[in-house]
Amino acid sequence: MSSNLLVIGIFIYIVLLLYCGDRFYFLGLEFFAKKKLLKIGQRLEDLEFSFEQIYYLVATPSTNCDFSELKLGDFIVEKSKLSFFYGEIYDLKIYAQMSDGQKKLVAIVPKDKFPVPILDTMLYYDQINQNDYNMLVSYLFSHPRTHKMIIKEIRRRIIEGN
Repeated sequence: MSSNLLVIGIFIYIVLLLYCGDRFYFLGLEFFAKKKLLKIGQRLEDLEFSFEQIYYLVATPSTNCDFSELKLGDFIVEKSKLSFFYGEIYDLKIYAQMSDGQKKLVAIVPKDKFPVPILDTMLYYDQINQNDYNMLVSYLFSHPRTHKMIIKEIRRRIIEGN
């Protein structure tokens, strides 16, 4: 009986870890990043990043009139990770949910091309080390606020082109 409980307990633990692993990763990242941001006198809202390294897979502005009808809620962010078990995101794929029900990949944002000027400057002047820099960029890159800002920029570029 106790061996059955042990197997069931291990199974439940593994399922929870797989199901909630991304959330646990983000919570840990958030905890350490907020602590570090406080220490260096910055806030998440103060960390600006550049949209220059977004790779568009559609023309900007798009001549497809279906894109002009898209709302912000019609864009979907898919996080790409190295494996199912590893929580760190290496790029974001942005899809548009088209009116015909199809998902169309419109842009890719690679993390290694995600410049955060204030952190780049702090790293250059040895105010933070490489590990802190990587952690803070990972936190900013995986934050839902950042995803919303990226979606707004992609929609604007697809519709307006500037």
